[in-house]
Amino acid sequence: MKILAIDKVREDATPDVIRANFLKEVAHTIKLYLADVVREVYFRQDRSGTVMVLEAPSLEEAQSLIGTLPLVRQGQIEFELIPLGPYVPLGLLIEEADSPAEATAAGPAQ
Repeated sequence: MKILAIDKVREDATPDVIRANFLKEVAHTIKLYLADVVREVYFRQDRSGTVMVLEAPSLEEAQSLIGTLPLVRQGQIEFELIPLGPYVPLGLLIEEADSPAEATAAGPAQ
């Protein structure tokens, strides 16, 4: 399952704690990347922050993995997790006549 993870600095976060642990956060993110959990990671352009695309078996597992990040463990940041799936409206572009079942039932093309 793909999951979009958007960070948010908590209101009670301390800039000194964030600065002191930032390199640990980056190192842990790299470990999650190498473990094929973090598939993509970006800095936001509209504000300070990180957006990641995760791969996990479930939303609960993704939450557990995000919970291992140092700044999350220390209560400095939190992540909104959004499960992603296929863009279902693309199916509207496929005509029923093009489906394999109907093509088989109609017999070979003449």
